Amino acid sequence: MHNAGAIMGKTGKSVEEMAMLTGIPVVDVQKIIADHTRAGYLGSAVDHGGVTRYFLTGNGIIRVSSLFT
Repeated sequence: MHNAGAIMGKTGKSVEEMAMLTGIPVVDVQKIIADHTRAGYLGSAVDHGGVTRYFLTGNGIIRVSSLFT
């Protein structure tokens, strides 16, 4: 999500986009999203077309950054 620039609602990625970017099956992406949303790392917003887009929250950005420092 961080590498894809999904750090705000407008730049969020749909489940299908994340599956395509990562090569992970949609059903597995949905589970990962649910886990990370519960942990507070992901937020979501519905776009004008009714598509739910997911993005990193502030805590998610901190978590990602901590993995690389």
